[in-house]
This record gives sequence, C-alpha cells and structure tokens, in this order.
Amino acid sequence: MGDYGEFVDLLVDRRKGSDFLWASRQMNPVASHRLPPELNYNRNQAIEATLSNPKVLLTIKTLAAVKNIDKNDVLKEAREMLEEMASKAHLPTVRWIGLLTVKVLKRILMSFRVNQNYLLSIRDKMKNSDIQYVYVPSHRSYLDFVLMSYILFSYDMCLPNIASGMDFYRMQVVGELLRKTGAFYMRRTFSTDQLYKELFKAYVASLVEHSDRAIEFFIEGTRSRSQKSITPKYGLLAMILDAVFQGHVPDIHFVPISISYDRVLEESLFTHELIGIPKPPETTTGLFRSLSFLRDQGAHGHIHFNISKPISARQFMSPSIRKMSALSPTEKLPTNAVKQLAYEIIESHKKNTVFMPFNLIAVLYNDRVHSCPNKPYTFESLLTDYCWLKNIMKVSFGAIVCSNVTNNSSISDKDDICESLKIHKNLLTFDNNDNCIVLQSTYRDMKTVKRHNVKGHNLDERTMRISVSAINLSIYVNPTMAVFTKPSIAAISITTSGQSYETAQKQYIQLRKLLSCEFALPCDDDYKTIVNEWEKEIKFLINEQCFYFDKNNQIYYGNNNKLRLLLCNLISPFVSGVYVTASVLIQWDNETMDEPVEKKILKECQKYAEWNLFQDDSLVRHPYTLSLDIYTSSLVSLSALGAISSSSSEKPPVYTVNEENLSQIINDLKVILSSNQQLGSFLEIIPKLNQQENTLQAKLCYQGCYQKFTGVIYIHCVICALLIIVFGILVKGIDNIWNRQ
Repeated sequence: MGDYGEFVDLLVDRRKGSDFLWASRQMNPVASHRLPPELNYNRNQAIEATLSNPKVLLTIKTLAAVKNIDKNDVLKEAREMLEEMASKAHLPTVRWIGLLTVKVLKRILMSFRVNQNYLLSIRDKMKNSDIQYVYVPSHRSYLDFVLMSYILFSYDMCLPNIASGMDFYRMQVVGELLRKTGAFYMRRTFSTDQLYKELFKAYVASLVEHSDRAIEFFIEGTRSRSQKSITPKYGLLAMILDAVFQGHVPDIHFVPISISYDRVLEESLFTHELIGIPKPPETTTGLFRSLSFLRDQGAHGHIHFNISKPISARQFMSPSIRKMSALSPTEKLPTNAVKQLAYEIIESHKKNTVFMPFNLIAVLYNDRVHSCPNKPYTFESLLTDYCWLKNIMKVSFGAIVCSNVTNNSSISDKDDICESLKIHKNLLTFDNNDNCIVLQSTYRDMKTVKRHNVKGHNLDERTMRISVSAINLSIYVNPTMAVFTKPSIAAISITTSGQSYETAQKQYIQLRKLLSCEFALPCDDDYKTIVNEWEKEIKFLINEQCFYFDKNNQIYYGNNNKLRLLLCNLISPFVSGVYVTASVLIQWDNETMDEPVEKKILKECQKYAEWNLFQDDSLVRHPYTLSLDIYTSSLVSLSALGAISSSSSEKPPVYTVNEENLSQIINDLKVILSSNQQLGSFLEIIPKLNQQENTLQAKLCYQGCYQKFTGVIYIHCVICALLIIVFGILVKGIDNIWNRQ
C-alpha cells in the first residue's frame, strides 16, 4: 500500500498486482466481538432468539387477542418479518463483489485513502476483547457502505451487520446479494407497527449481544445532500445502547468515520433534490444506465476515510444511570445519554473531516462573486488566496487539508488547483480568452420533468438557470462549515462598527439557536455553553484582526475585511433561509393558503425566496436560500425557540405562530442581513451562463441527465449486477455446497 502521511492509498497495490489473487486469497477475518461458540448465533439462531424474546411473545399474544385470530398466525407473520429483516453473511459473495469493486474503483478514482492508525489498533484489540464495536460513518453517498466493507475486507476484518433501508431490499436480486454482504433491512418508519417495532429491537439486541461481527449504521439516518453534517437520529442508537444499559455487554465502542469525496457521484442529483426535484426510485433496471460513469478515467478524483478514535458507551452511562437498570429491569435508557453520545459522534465527524482542495476553491469563488464581482479570479490570484485560506484552516483550526497529488515529490498548491479544476471541469474552469476562472452551466432543460412530482414550488426557468450551478458549487462549499460555522455566526452577528459587546453577544446567541438544527448543533445547549462559544470565536476573530475592542468595550471592524467578509458570505444564505421561513409564517393566511402544514410551508417559502432573489433591495441574495432543507431545519429551530408550535394530535401537524416572538426574530434578522449587503451575486453571471447553453452538453434534456445519474448513485448495485452476470453460477454452486454442509 502507498503511504501518504497518515493516510494509505488502498489502490496502489491493486494497480500493480492481480485483483483475482487478492480477492481469492486465504482469509481468516478478525471477528470484532469475541464470543464463546454457544453464544455466537448464526442467522437462524438469531431469528429464533428474537421470536423467543419476552416482549415479542407478549406483543404476539396481545395482537392475537385484539385481532381475535390464532396466535400462530401472528407468529407466522413475525417470522416472515424477520426473514425479510435478517442478514446472511456469505464470504464467497463478498469475495466476488470485492473483485468487481476494486475494478470499478481503479477506473473512477485517482486514489482511495484511509487513515489506518486507529483501524490497525482496533483490529489488534478485537482479537482479545469481549467488547462489541459499532462503525458510525458520516453519510455522504450511496457508495459509503460499499467502501467501508471494501476497507474491512482489505484488512482481513469481518464485514459488519449493516443497517440498510428497505429501498435496497425491494431491488430484484440485488437486495439478496447485499444481504449476503452483511445488510440487515429496516423500514424507514415503524412506530405505528408494534409487532415490527418489538421484533426489530429484539433483533438488534441479538446482534449486539450474540454476533461476532460489528454493527454499522449511519447516525444521520440519510445521505447529506448538502454534504455537511446533519442532525443525528436517535432510534437505532438507543436500541444498541440498551445492551450496555441492561448490562448484557460490558461496553460498546463506537468508531466515528469521516468520509470526504473529491467529487461525489450523486453531484447532480443532490443539487436537484435540494430544490425539490425528487430522486428516482431505486430499481434494478435503472442501474444498467450507469455504465457511462466508467468512461472517464479518474473522473471522481480522491476519496478519504478518516477513521477516528473509538468512543466508549460506558462514559455516557453514569453510576446513577446504570443503577436505574439494576433496580428496575423495565426502566428505559435516559434520552439525554443517547443524545450526548449522538452529538459526540457528529462532533468527531466534523473535527476529522478531510478537506479537499476543491472545497477551498469553491469557498473562495463563492466569496469572490459576492465581495469582488468585478475582479474575477485569475489563476495567479486564485493560487494566492488558496494558500492564504489553506494556512488559516490548518494553523487556526487544525483542519486537515489534503493534497490531491499522489506523487509526494511533486506536491504543490499549484498542482492541487490544476488537478481539482480538471476533476471539476463541469463546474469551474479556466477561460483562456478572459484569463479567469468561470462558473460553468450545469443546468439542463426541465421540459421533460413531470411538474407535479416537484416537492416545492415550480421554479421559473431563469431561476433554474442560475440556481442549479450556484447550488452545485455550494455542495462543495458546505463541508468547510465543519470548522467555519461558529466563527461565521460570530462575524455576521457584529452588524456595525462600534457595536456594543453585549448587543453582539445577544445576536450571536440568537443566531446560534436559530441555526443549531441546520448545522447539527445541540438545540438545547445552555446559556453558559453558548456564551463560552462566543468568547472563543470573538477571540479568534480579534486575533485575525477582523475586529478590535476599544476601552469602552465596543467592537470595531479591523483591517482583515477579507476574512470577515468571507465568513459572512458563507453563513448569509442560511440566515436568509431562516428569515424567509419566518416571514412566510408571519404572513400566513389560512383562508387563502390553507392550513400551514410542513409540505405547504416549504412550497410557499421557496416561492417567496424566488421572488425576493430578483428584487434589487432584497435580503435574499444567494440561490442556495432556495434549498428546501433550510426551511425544514428552520421550522425545527423556530419551534425550539417557541416562535411557532405544532399540534401533535393532527396528521400532518399544523403549525401555529407566536406573533410576538416571531416578529422579534424577523426584525433581528433584518438588521443582521441588512448590515451584510454584498456587492455582487450569482445573478450577475447569468449572461455568461446563458452563453454556455449553446454547447452540445447543455442541449441534453434533463431527463437524459437524470437517467445517467440515476445509475451513478447505484454504483454498488452495478457491482452486484455484474456479479450476477459474471459469477452467478459459481456463487450459486458454492452456496449449495455450504447448505449441504
């Protein structure tokens, strides 16, 4: 394997040796959970243990009585649910999928890098430990769990039990193949199905306590279309933690893994999903359309997996919490313990994010559009600012900014920029005629899209022309918010030069609470915690000469307007999104607009944002404010602040406005946004984007583009499909031999 600092490129050796010999090598995979044979359950034993769980048996008995049917009928239904749910490890299938995976990765990637320090340490500890392990990667692409399995296979470690959605199960043939690589299936929602709920909880408990393989799940619940951390989900985490709470396992170590893509495969889909165009359904027939992504060698650049130090579950189980379970077996695990662990994992994801060179380029281009619209980047000026920003991120924040160049002897910032622009030539490119960096049009004609399928408002053609490219760029800006969120909030909170410290602090506290859900920060942090944050961030900004104090404790703008404006431009689309949401709610008229339910609110917010986007004196300046995700998170934050409330008895919930609180928030946001009036915007480059529509690529209809990316996001399904075609007979033969044994 090729070393690059702390990271190892897993594809170096694979480009030299035989992939077949590697995939078929003799293996004795290291099990993550050391168990005596009688406590190590296979698939059938796990199903039987689940069916014999006391809570499951009670639920079966109760349902039979309520429905007035035979208990055996309910038991049969429960067994069918478990057959649908349970995983089935099968090493021969894993080998062939591994072989085809490496073929694809070598084609589409320049490198696949892993920080192996903690992985090797974990592998050594697993050999002599009775602690269960849980892998908790960030979720940025459908490719995530395939790559995680590839890493473990490469290091001779057992593939985990992987929590997967039912979307994949329903895919013909592919669903069963994924099951054989460790997938166990769960429905998206099952709170109203008591039998399924108890079965799933009991099955997860059997995996934690009686499986020698680790568990893997995505704590964010779904892929982050915005490519930044999103609010964690607590359900599956609480089920896993319950084994420690009940004393059935001594401890569980959670292994956070930060995943960074140079160019995410779902780039186009994410851009359109953010503005309300739904993703296509997962189907086996659609996956064959993806073969075109193999056409360009190394088109998706580099991928980094940064495996972090494991987090012990016991540190979140105080003696008083453990005593609760000992005194009362029916006692439930406190929600606060689950929440603290969830945010600790999310914080680890942020802290260990690997930033790609293009993330920095996207941040700089975004800032240049707003701060210096008449001075587009030349290559030389981009190089200068790139080095400046890279130094700030590495020195001031301790961030990991990796070079893309794989040959250590030729690494330079210039090489990084050149290679990044080559990888992202569909989005940013160097115009030789004007000697500057220009934004490419990624918009496609929407005439063939069924308008009634759009989740939000039907955006105007001119809006789409500029928004698609701007939001596409924002997908690569957003990962940097892992380090820039709090300093950005602090910078934009200081609205005038000469503002009092107390006023700025008050505005920081309010903005921090309003944006907590958007940036995966705890919504209920106490006053002292947020004040400490403010003091830390203002100290950083003063050290960077963005601001300074006078003897009267007033804050003035400093000499470093460059960094101050960059931070303000990063956060302003999200502040505008909260402002739009609050403004729509305060103006809501039930007589003409129906009741304010979430679906209707999102549509009206996007409509309002679109109108404001083209007004000269508007507080909405960035097309990213059209993102439906911002409105959704704003509703959560406004509810937490008591500005709105929702009725839990109605489905869907109907929102009610607290006019006094909401009006005050709107007035405060107006002050903040008015003080950050930018010199330029993405709207000013519309003419340049329109000129690019004459290219052959731009003449492709949106439906054709959508079909291409429909397949791209299912790269793992392509691998499975090829597996069926090439190796189906062999796998089936091996499976039959195993069954006879």
